[in-house]
Amino acid sequence: MEERTSIRHQLVSLSMRVVLVAILLSTGVTLGLTLMEEYRHMEENLTDLSMLLSRTPVVRSALGAEEQEATLNALLTELVEDVESVDLLAAADAGGTVRYSPDAALVGAQLPEEAVSVLRGGEEVCIRSGGLVADTERGAYAAVREEDGTLIGVVFAGMYRRSVAQLVVRTVLQFLCVAAAAAVVAGGLAVQRSKRIKKALLGHEPDAFARLFLQRHDILEALEEGILAIDRDSQVIYLNAAAARMLSIDRERAVGQLLREVYPRSTMDRILRTGTPEYNVSLESLKHVHVLSDRVPIREGKEIAGAVGIFRNRTEMTRLAEDLTGVRHMVDAMRAYTHEFMNKLHVILGLLQLGENQKAQQYIMDTTRIQQEAVGRITRCIRDPSVAALLVGKASHCAELGIRFTLDGGSSLTAGGSLPPEAYITLLGNLIENAADCLNQSPREEKEITVAILEEDDSLLVCVEDNGPGIAPDLKSQMFQPGVSTKGKDRGTGLALVREVVEAYRGQIRVESEPGMGTSFFVTFRRKAEKEEG
Repeated sequence: MEERTSIRHQLVSLSMRVVLVAILLSTGVTLGLTLMEEYRHMEENLTDLSMLLSRTPVVRSALGAEEQEATLNALLTELVEDVESVDLLAAADAGGTVRYSPDAALVGAQLPEEAVSVLRGGEEVCIRSGGLVADTERGAYAAVREEDGTLIGVVFAGMYRRSVAQLVVRTVLQFLCVAAAAAVVAGGLAVQRSKRIKKALLGHEPDAFARLFLQRHDILEALEEGILAIDRDSQVIYLNAAAARMLSIDRERAVGQLLREVYPRSTMDRILRTGTPEYNVSLESLKHVHVLSDRVPIREGKEIAGAVGIFRNRTEMTRLAEDLTGVRHMVDAMRAYTHEFMNKLHVILGLLQLGENQKAQQYIMDTTRIQQEAVGRITRCIRDPSVAALLVGKASHCAELGIRFTLDGGSSLTAGGSLPPEAYITLLGNLIENAADCLNQSPREEKEITVAILEEDDSLLVCVEDNGPGIAPDLKSQMFQPGVSTKGKDRGTGLALVREVVEAYRGQIRVESEPGMGTSFFVTFRRKAEKEEG
């Protein structure tokens, strides 16, 4: 709750700062323009008033006859009191000497010669800074002329600096009041907006929400399962790399297109109509890839807003399941055993057809003896039926490949030993298969694989040796990583599964290999360590 409150406060604060900056900028610009307009308006008032007085008959009469002095002074005093933008009024003779003014102290003062000279030159009015007194901010000078155009006097209208300052202060205060009112209104709107933003971002800050979005996008892209999502109009809105690879779809072209256009065989859009999830839907083979799909509707409240499909590579899942359970090794062993048995039957049949009954009988006896010896050694040493069956099958497979398979005479393994049967099958099956593959690619004439399983009270040792070409030094550090293999594409899972078994049962694996001489894998498990840690 405190975290959400903090987020709300931060959003409100951010919105308020933005609003305040906007208000201050707009207020400052408007205030400057308004002050300029007020100053211009003040100058216009001074100019208009001075020109109006210069054309007034009483002013002309007063400047020509002393008996109009009282009347003119009364007029000027009334104007100063009534006109807000005028502080000073005076009437001067043609030489610029003040003869009439509401302020008696100004009578006899001299107008600036510069302004009077302009009027003598024929101008009707002029504006100048300063004036009769030092405190004057601005003054307007208008010419009083006879009908023939002769200058007989000058009318002066001015304004004090303090009056201009008061005008500025008053205008600023007005704008501050307006800005404060606007800030209050904008603040209320910002609070409402921040609440909507917080709700839309599910309580996260914008940068945190963006970071969370990118993290989840990276996670979806890293998945081995394919993900495809459509909206309520069946348009593709998301497609991760795994889905594009499984379905053979161009991601750049697919997003934003109708599902039927990018994947015509899909039936995922029916989820939009039924609203019922579908699981383990088998899809047609796409480039020899069998896919299982789960389809789930996306809901916004009670309405269906779209659907998402999750795709799994059934071909890869089946292969991994077979590797983990040992089924593939058992099937390979049975296939090799059957193939070898058929070869022997063909030899016997050929001898009988040639009439070599005695040789056929001897071949059967020799083959039976050799097979019984091989099987007998395995069954005597290995009491676990699953492991024994695997070794018999591997022996037959090696014989088919021309590889001599030997179980060390000192080997021993009891039923229900240190590891479960499936762990032995994964471990031995992959190590023997890896050795057989290496020897099958080797030009060596005599090819041998030796397996030793030594079970003691506190430990178990599994050793698989071959006299193949060995392991390249640059491959040793990566040989247990998934997908690392020298045998081509879609290989490199066997040794990775071996490593997983070793790590799962807290064992240790050691590899000794010399190029051209062979490779030995030693896997050790300690029972005491397992009991103490378990």
